[in-house]
Formats: sequence, C-alpha cells, structure tokens
Amino acid sequence: MRYVSAKSILTDPYRAGLEIGTALVPISPEVILLFASTSYEPDFSDFFEALYDTLGTDSVIVFGGTGDGIYETSSAENYGVSALGISSDGRVSWSTAIEQGVQADSFAAAGACARKALASCPASSAFRMVLADGAKADGHAIVGGIAAEIPGPFFGGLTADDRKFTSSKVFLNGTEYEDAVAILTGCGDIAFAFNGSSGWTPMGHEGVVEDNQGCEIRTISGQTAQGFMAGELGKPLGEADLAIVPLAAYQAGSSEHFFLRTTSHLHPDSGAITTFGSVEKGTVVRVCSASREDVMRGVTDAMQGLTLDFLGFTPSAAIVISCAGRKWLLADRGEKEISALFEHLGYSVPLIGFPSFGEVSPFRLGDGTYTGVNFHNVTFVVCLLG
Repeated sequence: MRYVSAKSILTDPYRAGLEIGTALVPISPEVILLFASTSYEPDFSDFFEALYDTLGTDSVIVFGGTGDGIYETSSAENYGVSALGISSDGRVSWSTAIEQGVQADSFAAAGACARKALASCPASSAFRMVLADGAKADGHAIVGGIAAEIPGPFFGGLTADDRKFTSSKVFLNGTEYEDAVAILTGCGDIAFAFNGSSGWTPMGHEGVVEDNQGCEIRTISGQTAQGFMAGELGKPLGEADLAIVPLAAYQAGSSEHFFLRTTSHLHPDSGAITTFGSVEKGTVVRVCSASREDVMRGVTDAMQGLTLDFLGFTPSAAIVISCAGRKWLLADRGEKEISALFEHLGYSVPLIGFPSFGEVSPFRLGDGTYTGVNFHNVTFVVCLLG
C-alpha cells in the first residue's frame, strides 16, 4: 500500500486543486480521501476540475466532505483542503455508495446506502468509512441504519461547516451532495484498525428523557431539557455551549457505558434542545464536563487501544475525525491532537482528517475485536491504515 498526504491553503479553488493533484499524481492513486473547509463555497467545481485535470484521469474515486477546518500531516488549519492518496496496486477493490434523504429519514437512507455497499462487497471484514451531512442527518439513526445491514465494524463522521450549523457537504467523485450519506468500501488486502475516546466525565444528577422527537429533546425528569442542564451546570446554556457541553446517554441497563450527545440548537421558547444524534425516550442522561487536559486524555485513551504490539501491522497512514467542539474547547486548530497522536505512535505517517459534527466508531478491545458501532459527539476517532 502506498499513501501520500497533501494540503493546500490557497484561497483560489482552481489553484488549490492543482496543488493537491500535483502532490498526489506520482502514486497514481486509486482513491483520494478529501476534506475541505467551507471557504471554497458556493461550490467546489473549479477545485475538482483542476484536480482531475492534474491527475489526467477521472477514474479516481474521490470521497470526502466539508469540515470546520482540516488536518494534515504537517499541520491543522482553519481553512483549506487536505487529501490522502491511496494506491494498493490492485490489491484492493474500491467501491462507493450514496443515498440522499437523510433529513426525512436518516435510518432508511443509511440502510439503503448500506445495501448498495454490500452488493459490491459482502465481506464483513471489509474496510468501510461512512460520511453524512452533519447539518441534516440524525447521526444515531445513520449508524443504526447501516449496522442493521452491515455486520462488520465501520467508522466515519458527520461533515461540518464553520460553526454555523447550517450547511455541510459530502463529496463523491467531483460532485457535492447535501442531505446525503455515503460509504467507501475497500475489499481485499488492506490492514486497518480504529478506536475512539472523548475524555468528558459525567457530573451531577441523573435525569431521564421523557419527551423527545427525533433529535429534539424537550423534557428531562420533569424539567425542560435546557432547565435540567442549567441546573446541573449552575448556569443557563448559551450559544458558546453548542457542540461543547454534552449529555452522557447511558446504554440500557448500564450505569457505566454511555455515548455523548451535544446540542446543535437551543429553542428559547420551549426550552428544548436539538442534538446531533437522537436519544430514545427513557434514556438516562447526565451532563458532562471536561478540562483541556481531559480532552487531550481522550487522544491518549484512543491511541492506547491501538498499540503496535496488538495491531498486527505497522501503520502507514492515519485518518482522524475529531469533534469540532474539541477544537473549540482546546482553542487551537487541532494541532495538539495531531501532535499527541504522532507522539503515541512514535513516528509520523501521512495523515488527514477534519473537525466534525459527530463521530462514528466502535471501541477496540484488548483482544483486537470491536464493540458495536456507536454515534458519538466530542470524541476523537482515529483509523490507522497498514
């Protein structure tokens, strides 16, 4: 396997496409993973035109989306584009699937997308990466729809914008999609492992979700959702808390295992909150908090589940999907997390990624197996490729 990462912070989309294409063309990539800030909008057509012109072929799979900035081996940036070229020399068969309609029914759209992905590669051990429109999708339903069809592990995230929570895009083969979920599948000789962790800690009293509709939580234990969270935090929720202050939602029957949900919108008239992923009625929740040190501990915990002694392969590339809320709390562009990853790995590899509006990953266990896949918020997810 050959990997090359590249980035461009040129503001002109055509010139940025030329820069990325020039960096990747020497390995004749079969697949390009590509993440970009929304600064190239209203559309990315000039960028993709230049990219394909430079590559000299339109047969390369381009898979990615927008984020609140980019990560690349050399740095993290608030704007620009990053890309990872992958060439297996024919050892991996690559395919993609996409389905629109996540705003109307994320579960159904994700299930339809998963069935398309399975048709091209039914192997449960295949590499699978999922991306969905972070402004419109219910991340929990996206994971549920895919998991209902695909037995093996997968990872990915919700695409993002620059903290406006209004518009994000999925890229597939030079076209931008909204209201969509997409899956990249690699079937064949490819080694990979992924893991995730947050660093956030539940605090205060438990509450029970009593009234909700999709991603909107209206009441928790007899209070409005905002009232419950304000009581635990000691202050009202504000715009600065969006995507940063999460609820720990406990799995049924467990007082230990939970996933995190952050708010994307506050409803001042009703006191409800909208989260990036739905939570079922009756779920036990607690408000969480984290210091900057806690956030960085999440990187450490994720990488400890990917130690070289237990991987069975030598990592040659990395993909990072880290919640934009982590970046905002750390008050940097994401470079601290990237530096910590390389420190734990012990060396540098081609790397790309993006700050997301939600993360998708199982947890990797000590024996190399995985838990079920969950949708997360304020979580650091890393995929290592061999």
